[in-house]
Formats: sequence, structure tokens, C-alpha cells
Amino acid sequence: MARTKKSGWGGSRRGAGRPKGSGSGPSSNARVNRIAVMLTNVELAKLERIAKRKKMPVSTLADRLLADGLRKTR
Repeated sequence: MARTKKSGWGGSRRGAGRPKGSGSGPSSNARVNRIAVMLTNVELAKLERIAKRKKMPVSTLADRLLADGLRKTR
């Protein structure tokens, strides 16, 4: 019978998984922060229309619009 950990997290084999410190971690310019934006139904519909026309996900379009707007205001 396989041995299981008491905590219920991770593998049951000692030493299983990636060794600590072996990952390179996120790059210095990785986007790791999140924000939430509240839109009206009209604003969301417009964003969805533009995203469909450009054949990209709504979230990608919103990200690019925000990034471009921030770049222009510096």
C-alpha cells in the first residue's frame, strides 16, 4: 500500500517533484499584478465588438488598451 502524507498536500513519495530553487522564476517584466474593471453593459458590448473585429480575446484587447493608454500618458 502506498504511503500518504498527513497534510494531504503534494506527492506521497519523499523527494517527489521539482527540486527547490531549480525554477528560474518570473522574468523582471512579467505581468503578475491583477486589477478588476467594472463596465456598463454598453461599454462591455462595445469592447466585445472591437475584440471580435480584431479577432482577439476581450481580455487581451482590454490589456492592450490599458497598456497603450498608460504609455501615452507618461
